[in-house]
Amino acid sequence: MRRMKKLSIFIIGTILLLVAVSCAGRKHAAPADTRYQRKPIVEVTERELALDSAQINATVQQLLGNSEKAIELYQSLLKKDAGYAPAHYELGRVFMSLGWLDSALVHTLQACKLNPKSIWYQKQLAQVYMMLRDDKNLTATWESIVRAHPDELDNYYSLSNAYLMADNANGAIEVLDRVEKRFGIIEEVSLQKQKLWSAINKPERARKELEKLAEAMPSEPRYNAILAESYMNEKNYSKALQYYHRIEETNPGDENINISLASCYLAMGDMVGTYRYLRRGLMNGNIDCQHRLMYLTEFLRNKNFFAAYSRQGFMLADTLAAQCQPDDGHCMIYGQMLAAQERYAEAAEQFLKHLGHDKSQYAVWEALLVCEGTLPDRKGELMKHALQAAELFPLHLRPYLILAQGYYDEGNCERARYYMDRCLMIAPNEAAVKRLDQQIKQKCQ
Repeated sequence: MRRMKKLSIFIIGTILLLVAVSCAGRKHAAPADTRYQRKPIVEVTERELALDSAQINATVQQLLGNSEKAIELYQSLLKKDAGYAPAHYELGRVFMSLGWLDSALVHTLQACKLNPKSIWYQKQLAQVYMMLRDDKNLTATWESIVRAHPDELDNYYSLSNAYLMADNANGAIEVLDRVEKRFGIIEEVSLQKQKLWSAINKPERARKELEKLAEAMPSEPRYNAILAESYMNEKNYSKALQYYHRIEETNPGDENINISLASCYLAMGDMVGTYRYLRRGLMNGNIDCQHRLMYLTEFLRNKNFFAAYSRQGFMLADTLAAQCQPDDGHCMIYGQMLAAQERYAEAAEQFLKHLGHDKSQYAVWEALLVCEGTLPDRKGELMKHALQAAELFPLHLRPYLILAQGYYDEGNCERARYYMDRCLMIAPNEAAVKRLDQQIKQKCQ
């Protein structure tokens, strides 16, 4: 209760201060907030003081959440002075908060009629129309606000949104055109227009908005990149190349632009240009080791590039790998590249480095076992690693098959039979399993 009294005293004090400032303003200059503004007068009459006092009481009740009491007081106030615009405005607010939109509209319209210059009244009217889903009057109200206050940017945004609510994308765009004519190129406006043009299936107009931004903001690579990607998607590679080169000119240190240029040249079939920009991009220290090797792997998967530059590509991989640390996450990728060149011993070492800090990926274990399986002098290592893989991944066939074959070759029928039984549980119809099973049966009768 004490807390409620303190709150009431604070609210009343605040409102009295506002009224005092308002009264002082009547003698000198009109206040910026015109919600409660009457025609300028020289002195405050007793009648006006009574109205202000009555409004304070109503406003306090409204702020305390006593809507019914506030309505009663505002209506009583209007009985004394039906032309008191602030009371109509506040009464409209109360009705709007209660969802009584028809009553809110009546009083807000009356407030606007009594004080048509008040932007606060006009904005409340727009809010009521929005809640009523009256798109026609909503846009008309915001148009009126924009005409009255042409230098307030936010009003244009509200007007544009009003047209969108009315499913009039062209009207929304036209408003944003007005913004650009009055205020110049604004990033958010151009991006909104680009989205709207795209929404009404006019991609060329959407692209022009991005081109406009790219011209206005040459040091910002984002818009040139978006344009380049859009032309890449349309297979207009020569046009995409123009925008990629713009980024290169204005942002030569961009770590990704050379990779993008290499991709564009690859799509155009220019392998010389592809390798030139790929190498430049991969030697950029801002790209981490793992991603540099991943990019190189992707390019080497292209048949034409592989045929023309596989030797240089693998040499580049060696150079990049030499710059990496063992824990950079590159070892598996580099190991795969070495295996593709049949450099199995080196590949196995890379896979072992990877497993030294991450044993959780079966694919790495399998790649290691495949490489070691080609190296006759590493049979002991092969058996050791197969056993580790089988313990970590008991549902995979290859480790058990390697162990069964290894023990079979050693003449250890008991262990060969043990691991063959595991193979038969996992893949009984696998050709290699059937073949080795038959061999074991014949040898170990």
